[in-house]
Amino acid sequence: MIDTNEPYYDSLTPSVVQVRWKVPTEFPACPIAVSEQGLEEYAERLAFGGVFAKNSYSTSLVVHHRVADGGLVVLTRFAGEPIKDWAVAHVSIHGDFFHHRSEYTFHSLQGALKHFCELAEESFDDTIDDYA
Repeated sequence: MIDTNEPYYDSLTPSVVQVRWKVPTEFPACPIAVSEQGLEEYAERLAFGGVFAKNSYSTSLVVHHRVADGGLVVLTRFAGEPIKDWAVAHVSIHGDFFHHRSEYTFHSLQGALKHFCELAEESFDDTIDDYA
């Protein structure tokens, strides 16, 4: 999911490169170094309500995450009173860095969840609750 035509930006976290994410941001749960199990280790550090990303303008809190198709997909909600409440990010490993790609911000949970499900290869239409 890397596109060499997309702009890269420096991060406040040394092991991170930001893609489509201009504001220098800190990712407190991100491992300090890439490893073979880096995405799984990262996922284990993410907890509901924990800080995923923080910068001078906003803080995004973890709502849900999933390791899928060689990447970590994270659904977040912005703290405070933002214009758009929800965001989705995709994290992948390239060389010695975790690439954090902004996948968009959303006005509604439904829109964010739909995009999250597409990236995480989960069905948005059918759930176990539809059949229980």
